[in-house]
Amino acid sequence: MRRYVLALAMACGVQALAPAVVARQVGSSVAASPTTESIAGVLEDGTRWQVLTPSNWNGTLLLDLDGAGPAARPGAPARPQPPGPPGGAFTQWLLSKGYAYGGIVREPVGYDFPRAVQLLVDLRDQATARWGLPKRTLAVGGSRGAFVVRKALELRPDVFDGGVMWSGGGAGEVAVLRNKLNALFVLKTLVDPASALGLVNVDLARDMPALTALVDKAKATPAGRARLALAGAVEQFSLWSVPGSPPPAADDYEGQVDQMAQSFVFAAALPVRAGVEKIARGNVSWNTDADYARLLRLSGRQAMVAALYAQAGLSLDDDLRTLARAPRIAADEVAVRRIEPMMTYTGRISDPLVNVDNDDPVDPASDKLVYQDTLRHAGTDRLFRLLWANGAGHGGQTPLDRAVGFQLLIDRLDTGRWADTSLPALQQIAAATRAGSPVDLGNSTLFDPGELPRAPNRWDERNWDSYRAR
Repeated sequence: MRRYVLALAMACGVQALAPAVVARQVGSSVAASPTTESIAGVLEDGTRWQVLTPSNWNGTLLLDLDGAGPAARPGAPARPQPPGPPGGAFTQWLLSKGYAYGGIVREPVGYDFPRAVQLLVDLRDQATARWGLPKRTLAVGGSRGAFVVRKALELRPDVFDGGVMWSGGGAGEVAVLRNKLNALFVLKTLVDPASALGLVNVDLARDMPALTALVDKAKATPAGRARLALAGAVEQFSLWSVPGSPPPAADDYEGQVDQMAQSFVFAAALPVRAGVEKIARGNVSWNTDADYARLLRLSGRQAMVAALYAQAGLSLDDDLRTLARAPRIAADEVAVRRIEPMMTYTGRISDPLVNVDNDDPVDPASDKLVYQDTLRHAGTDRLFRLLWANGAGHGGQTPLDRAVGFQLLIDRLDTGRWADTSLPALQQIAAATRAGSPVDLGNSTLFDPGELPRAPNRWDERNWDSYRAR
């Protein structure tokens, strides 16, 4: 608990927001909103920020890590961007419904999630000075922004009244990066131990090309494809991961490996590891205790892996023995302790939270179940609802799927109880939302995924201070 408070105190050491640049948009830039006023600026460290408020503002302010659009390219000067809603149709729909929306860009705050939360709180002060105190403040975001949503509700319940998120890290960064280390370890050990790929202490200039070459080598032969399947299985890699492609059949193992091969480099998230290691000042991942035979059993993908190994004429047992004997990697204890309160969770929230998610190659479905377990242990799972979208890729939900989750949150805040979250009820909400929307939100893909495998790793407050290098 002491270090959790220290993390919050550390987060408060941020630069003041720059004076606002005020602009006014008219008409077509935001569907069904006659006018949208924007304030924007740049922090001394180069962080852009922006808040958009429609003329029909209903008093609710939404704050998003990505609320000012994409960060500037490395080396490019940071300047205020032309006012406008980032985030596409979902953000346009929010504005059309009278919600104010704003936030910052991801860099240079990086993976310092407590600091990102504080920047959003400071941004709220700017919005308040311009338009008055919001009746409600909600955290929203996807991918890295979903981490910030969870931390916002933990760290600042005095500010945030609820949250909605998608596509990001329910198991926390320690577990997420351990899972990815396991996949990379299997691939390098079995496909090319001499590869230049560094599994930890990432050098992106070296490791991104090396990983691409390693995956290309693996997918070129039946033996390599079987080993790529094993690497993906231990991480519970999504079997449908390429947006715009049809889902492979349950027994189409070749098609599943094709999907994995196309997404593997991106999903390995080496830039994420590099960013986390920068803040941690060391390696935060280890596989000294990994049992790869157990991880394969846990994955539910044994049939796929066994079939591909048989087709390639390989012995799966021999490869598992090779992995068991291979030298392992230990983490830096101090680095792990440094990031635990910043990038993993306590589950102590006091306001409702909705997650709209899919089986994502970056964040497997089971990671979302880990967060439910964290909340259950904290006694707060009653405040959480998880909706499943049947989409491929990172952020594979439609704008309509996200709009349904957002409306579920608003109804919970308005009534004090959760509405029916059965699939037929959610589909009814989706149909009504689409029919009444001035913005094209696409189709709903919400569905029941059935039973999901148990997650390979969990790391939350229960684990803090427990890691010891061996």
